[in-house]
Amino acid sequence: MYEINRSVITLIPQEAFWAWLQTLPDTELEDFELEDLQEDANAYLIKPCEDMDQAWDEIMANLEQLFSAELADWCEEPEYWPDLHPDIFGEWFEVRLSTVLTDLCARDIERNAFDPIVLDPDA
Repeated sequence: MYEINRSVITLIPQEAFWAWLQTLPDTELEDFELEDLQEDANAYLIKPCEDMDQAWDEIMANLEQLFSAELADWCEEPEYWPDLHPDIFGEWFEVRLSTVLTDLCARDIERNAFDPIVLDPDA
């Protein structure tokens, strides 16, 4: 076992996120419930944090990237997105923090570059 120098946040979708999903055109949700999203929520590695205050500092420093990644999983068209504001983020996601990350696998960690969505293609 190896302790990794990161903490983990998990973004648990809430009712407001679910309500937004239901407004999206061409999104098939008939066999899907909010609980399904919550059971397999996205997790993100962040700098090591001792408490939730430090985790929120990391979230705020990366808010647009985190929020965009969550929205783009369902809709890559920013015109359907809400304002990427911390208050909206706080309504749409419960944040759970794990301050210690332990690797039980003997294999090396592989990293693949994440291609973020470009919000303004003319920039």
